[in-house]
Amino acid sequence: MKSFSKKAVQLQQKKTRSSKIRNKAIRSLKTARKLHRKSTSAINSIQRRVSKIHAELDDVSNALQHSLAQKESIQRLKINAEERLKQEKERKKQIEREISSATSNVRDQLEFTLDTISDQINEIRNEIRQRNSTARKVEKIIEGCNTKKSKLCSQIKRASKSKPRIIKIMNESKKNVAKLEKRLPSLTKTEKNIRKNFSRINSVIREQAKRRKVSQAKSQRDKSRKAAEARRIQNLARKLATQMLAGKRKAPKKTKAKRKAPKKTKAKRKAPKKTKAKRKAPKKTKAKRKAPKKTKAKRKAPRKRR
Repeated sequence: MKSFSKKAVQLQQKKTRSSKIRNKAIRSLKTARKLHRKSTSAINSIQRRVSKIHAELDDVSNALQHSLAQKESIQRLKINAEERLKQEKERKKQIEREISSATSNVRDQLEFTLDTISDQINEIRNEIRQRNSTARKVEKIIEGCNTKKSKLCSQIKRASKSKPRIIKIMNESKKNVAKLEKRLPSLTKTEKNIRKNFSRINSVIREQAKRRKVSQAKSQRDKSRKAAEARRIQNLARKLATQMLAGKRKAPKKTKAKRKAPKKTKAKRKAPKKTKAKRKAPKKTKAKRKAPKKTKAKRKAPRKRR
């Protein structure tokens, strides 16, 4: 019994240890899976963000190229307008010189030409002003595109720097998940076997305890039965002793009465025949066993008669 109890305690300790190890492995597996999901999600989000930044960067680059081309075109147009302005100014000076030396008929024509040239000069100046304002706007657009482009490039660099670290975490968590998934079934099987052995030993211990209780109850019943039998015998002995004492004390008184009637002794000698009938039923009350004691007193009467 002690060996079974010791084994049960050892199995209980093993069961507790194996349960702790299995629960720890389950928690580690959950943590590894969670970390793998997070790292995978982070990698996917980084890739989506980087792809989105690349798309924005492409748009910014296209806008920048367009603005640069527009700036170059404006600069070319401005240069052409400045050259035309210069030419018109020289032509105007030449016509002004011709007007000073021309006749009245030619002067009118030259003045008309001079007015036309002045109008063209004003148009060219307006065009140059418009080109300058457009160039300033394009410069601002180019500056904004460059700023946005540098910002997007820095975002891509930061994402690229964090990506290898997250990839490392993802690979490590993946390895841990595979390792724990292989280990967990063996831990579960070990714990199951320990529980099976523990339940078997417990059943044996319960059966032994049950048998011990039954034997103890049986021995207790035997003891109580023996004690009851002893008490019954003792009570019977006491009653017999008291009856014998009582019969001896009453016998002399009855003999005196029997001396006065000696003829009745024959009938009294027949009394033992009744005792035979009473002896056939020993299981009956103890009071019936007192009859033989009285017959002894009656048998003594004839001796006194002589």
